[in-house]
Amino acid sequence: MNKVMCRKILILSLATVILLAFSGCGKKSDVSKLDKSSVQVNKDGSVVSTMIEDFSESYYSVDELREMTENEVNAFVVKNGEGAAELKSVDAESGKIKMVMNFGNSDNFSDFNSETFIYETVADAKLNGHIETGLLVDADGNPIESDKASELSDEHIVVTAMKNIVAAPYKIKYVSRGVKIIDNYLADLSEIADDSRACIVLSK
Repeated sequence: MNKVMCRKILILSLATVILLAFSGCGKKSDVSKLDKSSVQVNKDGSVVSTMIEDFSESYYSVDELREMTENEVNAFVVKNGEGAAELKSVDAESGKIKMVMNFGNSDNFSDFNSETFIYETVADAKLNGHIETGLLVDADGNPIESDKASELSDEHIVVTAMKNIVAAPYKIKYVSRGVKIIDNYLADLSEIADDSRACIVLSK
């Protein structure tokens, strides 16, 4: 076998190894393909809100809704600073309205929507009374073991009362009861009890 052929085989083998390595890595779920409202938390703490609701132009038009939301966003930015909020798009199709907004962090999102939405470390969540680690369950609904619960301090957590789909920036490890884990990065909170907070513990 000549040297040129050996080099080609070597390059092909390395490329295959790299592809397999990347295919084994988890990819964040694509919320743009969902037909339900969702909240996506990014690794830098910023938040993308996608609202999908029934829409009837007999009450107001898409342009009116866009203008009204832009006015609210502008007022919010004046109060909270540049980057606090941004309206990305407003579209209507098949009787549904889809609105996408960006927020600088979870506090901005929570304040703008007057909803509980917290993204912090488990240690801070425990300090602030946002979580009881002993009540968490894994993807199969099994209660967390006490030794594993004590090792979660440096991990991050999402705490919210919203009944949306939450897209996490890191793999989901544990959740509170009532939360349905869709995949490694997606959780459905639509079935949590009214007036209760859901917890999603991540592997970071």
